[in-house]
Amino acid sequence: MGLITWIIVIIVFLAILGLGWDTFFSGVRKGADKIGISSIVENATNNTIGLIKNTSQEIIGDSLGK
Repeated sequence: MGLITWIIVIIVFLAILGLGWDTFFSGVRKGADKIGISSIVENATNNTIGLIKNTSQEIIGDSLGK
């Protein structure tokens, strides 16, 4: 990946950490509604939220020894 791509990835990651993933993706959905691409972004954010929930549950389960 190029330098600009890494910078964008780091900024998005820090925004998610700062805002919380639910607030971040909620804001992305609202922005998509304003510009008219809500169905595409909604599908992507729903998939991402599901992936984050599953990953966090696996991490928590692994740390508890399950």
